[in-house]
Amino acid sequence: MNETYIRHLQEIIRIPTVSTENDAATDWTQFDRLHAFLEKTYPLIHSRMERTVIGKASLLYRWKGTGKRLPVLLMAHQDVVPTGRLDQWTHDPFGGERDGGCIWGRGTNDCKSLLIAECEAVEEVLREGFEPDFDIYLSFGHNEEVQASDERKGSVLAGRYLAEQGVRIGCIFDEGGVVSRGADFGQAADTALVSLAEKSPNDFVLYKDGAGGHASRPGRHTVLGDVARAMAAVEAHPMPYRLTPLAEAQLKALAPLQDGERKAIYADPKGHWEALCALAEEDRNLDAILHTTFAVTKASGSPQTNVLPAHAECTMSVRILQGDTVESVKAYLESIMPDGVQVKVTFGEDPHPEGSVDSPEFRLLEQVIHEVYGASTAVVPMVMTGATDSRNYSAVCDNIFRFSGRIMTKDWGEAHQIDEKVPCDVIEPAVTFFKTFFRAYQADK
Repeated sequence: MNETYIRHLQEIIRIPTVSTENDAATDWTQFDRLHAFLEKTYPLIHSRMERTVIGKASLLYRWKGTGKRLPVLLMAHQDVVPTGRLDQWTHDPFGGERDGGCIWGRGTNDCKSLLIAECEAVEEVLREGFEPDFDIYLSFGHNEEVQASDERKGSVLAGRYLAEQGVRIGCIFDEGGVVSRGADFGQAADTALVSLAEKSPNDFVLYKDGAGGHASRPGRHTVLGDVARAMAAVEAHPMPYRLTPLAEAQLKALAPLQDGERKAIYADPKGHWEALCALAEEDRNLDAILHTTFAVTKASGSPQTNVLPAHAECTMSVRILQGDTVESVKAYLESIMPDGVQVKVTFGEDPHPEGSVDSPEFRLLEQVIHEVYGASTAVVPMVMTGATDSRNYSAVCDNIFRFSGRIMTKDWGEAHQIDEKVPCDVIEPAVTFFKTFFRAYQADK
């Protein structure tokens, strides 16, 4: 177990880089602290690589190689979500405490352990005298965890910067997929989950306006009641299931790990379409990869009990699957709205294209995964239902691998939850993976 990696993770967890949707409310001095920590901790990166500050606080590093091959870019984000109620935490969320074989704190999982692993890997290959025939980039966003306009989003600005410089990237690695330890999750083999696409995150609002009035004379309906009926209509009429090429590849790769009927269904999802849909209705993970989803998360009406609302609305998190668009989803919702309820998009983004399992870069990735984690490790290409900063680099790269090289065990504390934590040895396999990939990429002519 590498104690240096552990100490570095503890130190970065103690820097509370909480992002907010309102830049004026963000404590930028914490990002300054993180930047100073990186400069002190990784001297070779800061002496040998060009550093560009993007937007308010995003960082882009470039190690210039000979340029014979397209560059490799490693990504992570600096920001974390708020802690919630401190009295619910077992350990100080910004204490970086070590207990029970784990490091505890906000950002341990999502995703400062990845940021540290990437820096350690690059610092080490610099120290070892590695001379790449390709450029190596590091890109660390500052507001991945919040919705932001394109002019404020660090990853959007970084992607634009690379495009303006005429840079084309060979492959990108970002958070998302991990190596899942099979024994911890009841599977016969370890599984490397590699996301080749992600659903786009959107915010839709269902709303209705009315005259308001006194609650003692409500009539048959209120606008809040109408919005409630709209919410019920959304849940009663989900968008239909369909099978994208990547979802099909994901299911087929998972098939050998399944038991009984599910194994046959996954092996031939088109041939067992009705059975697959029936499974999806009972399995929210499967459901999420087969269609665009709607989740009502917020609602509001009158500010006072005895006042009829003059405006009522609910907000939905809409995750759009490849093949749908913001406009097509909006039109679908409008077609099922009752009682004059309107639909508006407050944050809209079409999904970016899926990556390919047939690319040379993906085949090389499979080889490296088997070398580092064992030949029996199942490599599963997947649709990611969450969102990452990497989607904003699709204009400069066709091979975006949402794969962190970390090994997930039952000891992980889930991202964004109370008591987020990771095992003390989480960084080592990721460092080994990235260093191995650099050398394999150079050797793969």
